Parts: sequence; structure tokens; C-alpha cells
Amino acid sequence: MKFIKILLKIIILILVSFGIVHLGFILYNKYNVVKVTIPEGYTYQKIGQSLQKLGLVNEKDFDNQVENWTDNNYWFLKGLPNNKHKLDGFLYPDTYTFRKDASSKSIINEMLKTFEANIQPNENYITKNKLKIRNVVITASLIEKEAGKDVDRSKIASVIYNRLNKKMPLQLDATIQYVVGFKTKLYNKDLAVKSPYNTYLNKGLPPSPICNPGIKSINAALHPANTAYFYYVLNSKTGIHVFAKTYAQHVKNVSLYIK
Repeated sequence: MKFIKILLKIIILILVSFGIVHLGFILYNKYNVVKVTIPEGYTYQKIGQSLQKLGLVNEKDFDNQVENWTDNNYWFLKGLPNNKHKLDGFLYPDTYTFRKDASSKSIINEMLKTFEANIQPNENYITKNKLKIRNVVITASLIEKEAGKDVDRSKIASVIYNRLNKKMPLQLDATIQYVVGFKTKLYNKDLAVKSPYNTYLNKGLPPSPICNPGIKSINAALHPANTAYFYYVLNSKTGIHVFAKTYAQHVKNVSLYIK
């Protein structure tokens, strides 16, 4: 009888101890992590700023890790030049939960893994059609910054590809803003800025993504609408773009929607 009582006490002590440890583990996880939402369209610099504001990592350290990344274990990074723009476009925008003591490298790896998980359904399509993932992501980054509404994404993608096929300059304001900073209105001096990212002066895609796009823009880059559009202008009242096949139509649309 005494043995049974002693055994019961031991079991109770173990259960109590386990409960305390378990509770401690729960509290540790609750108060030792930070939830971070990275919006679509952020550059790596803005991501670093956000992480620092939340008390995670130092912005400069994060930027340094991004700019000097040499890990090529991810299939989409193979063959890319080892320069400061290597990870541009691949730091996937999402909501993450990071430990407070997480390093910049571990955060970057988590974002790259999330990109890999989201692009995986399209991997066979990309391989089968011999698409360059870098160009897909560059195009997706342009769509991300140009499209205000989902309904516009695939149409804007079609304009980009139509212009590329005709060897026309893309003339996208988002690429100018990438160089000079965001402005509600661009002037002729802005459009004349000397930069490989200036798509008014240079034909073809910019040399690297101008932001980190979400899956909607990536899907639009992979599956553009089939159109004959070459131009578009924003209807500020609806937030939706108006598209045109000819320059004459575009000029008319500009007169209607740009005041």
C-alpha cells in the first residue's frame, strides 16, 4: 500500500514538473518570437528596415548578408552572378514568425525557402518552356510595382512582352522610381536619369528585379493575357488601368484620365 502511495506521489510530481516545463516552453515561445509581415513590392533594403524596427536584426547586417550571399543550394539561384542584386526578387513577401535571436542569414534562408515552396507548382512549366527564372522574376517585379489591382496584372504582363517582342523600350515609371525614389509625379529630368534601370532610355528588361514580387505577379509573368496592347494609363478614380493597342488611342486615354 505504501509503495502505491509513493508511486502515485512520484507520478504526480512528474506530471506537475512536466506541466511547469510545458507551460514554460509555451511562454518562452510566445514572448521570444516576433511576427513579421513583409508586403509585396518591398526591396531588400525596406525589408531590412522593417526587421530592425521590430527589434530583430540590424538593418546594415541584413543588407550585407543579402548583398554578399554565396549559397547556391537553391535551384533558382544557380548560375546567377554573385553581386549585390543576386537575391533581389527571391525574398518572398509573406507573414513570418521569427525568434528574437534569429540571425540575418536564418531569416534570409526562411524567405528563400518560402519562395521555393510558392514557385514549386510552376517549376515544371518553367523548365518545360525553357524560361529563365531570373527574367520571370524581373518581369514579375515590374508587374508588382505597376499594377494596383489584380485585374491588371496579366494585361500589364502582356504589354511588357508585346513591347519586348517589338524591341520597344518598356517605358515603365516604376523603374524610374526605383532609381530616383518614389514620386507622385515624374518630370522629364527624371525620365532622362542615366541608369541601366531606366526603361525609357534602355530597351529590354532591367538588369535585376526592382522589388520582391508576390505569387500573383509571378503567375501573371508566367501566364500573361493574350492581347495586342502596347500602352496603358491609370484611371485614378477606379485604380484600374485603361489599355490601348495604338499610340493614338493611348494619347486619347491620357487626355481623358490624366488631368
